[in-house]
Amino acid sequence: MTQQTPNVTPENEQPIIPSWIFPLIIVAGLILAAFNASQPGGMTVVGYAGVGFAILAFVAWVLTAPQQVTGLFTGRTARFGGVSIIVTLLVIVLMVGVYALVRGQEWRVDLTESDQFSLTEESSDAIANIGNDPTIPNIRINAFVTAAQAALQDRYAPLFDDYQTTSNGKITYEFVDPERNPTTADAYGVTRSGQVVVTVLDEAGSPDIDNAEVVASVNQSDLTNAILKAAAQGDFRAYILPVEGGVADQMTIIQQIFTEQWDWTVTTDQTLVQLSTSTTTPLNDPNADAEVVIIPGGMAPLTDQELTILGNFLTNGGSLIVFADPAINEDGISLATSENLNTYLRDNFGLSFANDIVLDQTNQVESPLTPYAADFDATSYLTTNGIPAGRGLLAMNAPVSILVADTAPANVTVLPLVRTATTSYAKTNLVALYTAATQNNGLTPEDIAQAEGDQAGPFVVAASAENVQTGSRVVLFSSTWIGSDIGYQLRNFATNFTVAINGAVWTTHFDEFFNQINIVQQARPQDQPISADVGTLNNLRILTVFVVPFGILLLGVWVWWNNREKAR
Repeated sequence: MTQQTPNVTPENEQPIIPSWIFPLIIVAGLILAAFNASQPGGMTVVGYAGVGFAILAFVAWVLTAPQQVTGLFTGRTARFGGVSIIVTLLVIVLMVGVYALVRGQEWRVDLTESDQFSLTEESSDAIANIGNDPTIPNIRINAFVTAAQAALQDRYAPLFDDYQTTSNGKITYEFVDPERNPTTADAYGVTRSGQVVVTVLDEAGSPDIDNAEVVASVNQSDLTNAILKAAAQGDFRAYILPVEGGVADQMTIIQQIFTEQWDWTVTTDQTLVQLSTSTTTPLNDPNADAEVVIIPGGMAPLTDQELTILGNFLTNGGSLIVFADPAINEDGISLATSENLNTYLRDNFGLSFANDIVLDQTNQVESPLTPYAADFDATSYLTTNGIPAGRGLLAMNAPVSILVADTAPANVTVLPLVRTATTSYAKTNLVALYTAATQNNGLTPEDIAQAEGDQAGPFVVAASAENVQTGSRVVLFSSTWIGSDIGYQLRNFATNFTVAINGAVWTTHFDEFFNQINIVQQARPQDQPISADVGTLNNLRILTVFVVPFGILLLGVWVWWNNREKAR
């Protein structure tokens, strides 16, 4: 029997670097490259160095231990593993082919519950109407994303493509890098990356930057509403008269809403006579969609000429809002309580102002002279839009009561909107009250206490009327607090400003116009975005791009290594 001597490499012929080191270097280099590529900035010199070390380690492995490298491709494990590799490659090729086919045919299915990548039925119908309306100009969506936000572009693009396709190409989109184009971003009012701006394009293709709609994030509801608002073409005008003793200069907030949010034309320096002869903003302009004259208080009554102009304006379908003011002239009357205006309003709209002041010892803001009213009509747009049931409240300063005729004029619908409480009462000795109020000692409790002969409430302090034949609408408010900046300051306590805004919307039919261009989708819990800081995003990226896939790969290598064929 022949004795076999084991083939052992002498110690002095062993390689300086063990061969098992090289596979570890290869794996480490590839892991380093993958980790570097997963960072926001993409592959850098560190990643390329990892790939280089992996290649050099593989070459060194082939030179120092060729039998180990050859063993990877021979033996039982390699044969069965080779079949697995071929099948895997075939599956990958098939998936790539299916992806190319689907992408080429532009087949899409949005599997998200909140429709993040496609238009909902409501949005699709609205956008399709834009595409079919030849009077609506072209619209562009400008998404301001940086080069490092490539994933954000990929997420936005499918939804933007749907807008473009559904609108028949009338809506287009463009990605703008705010870091490379800071001037463009500043011009649109963009303050951070990720914001989207919707603009209308003129016939030359230039954007209307002044009226651009900025969307903080790509939420389909907000984006659709911004597109519809940008597409809306309307000419609405508000004439706030510069009357003597009026508070036009104290109505800056409502003017900002008219001009900046609704794109209305607001005139504050033209009297009724000047408006009637104006060549730029004339009353009853046939080119205007709606016009409303606003009387912001005032002491001096309208002249007969001004009242005639106002009457012609309303007869031709114009609208009027009157805010009564507690200030009175030497005759004890104000513009709102003047006989000529109230005679006209009573005869034509069934409404008028009484020459009194309403007080309330119980429901008051600062004193009985500043009462509040909470009895709101439950049917009118003015007292329900944006006002929860039972939450309406008007805070007023020396309000004037409003009289409603027992029988409305022909074709006129009259509606009392807000009433004071039964604890309110009205005084008519205005000259004595006004004189006492202007004295150094002011009003005494006896001056404002309810006395015998004072009419008891409730009183109407807001009312509307509409002539269904001419289309003219009138709203009377008992106090300038309702529409002035003071009303806005009281918004946490009272709904003054909401009612005033609703009045402007209702008189001009802007509510109907706005409903046609604005579709508000109900927010759902699943639509709420999930935010994360940079550290959390990096951890998620490492987990999904590095730990999970390479962990599975290393597990497979470990299993293969433990089950490889043993050398005889």
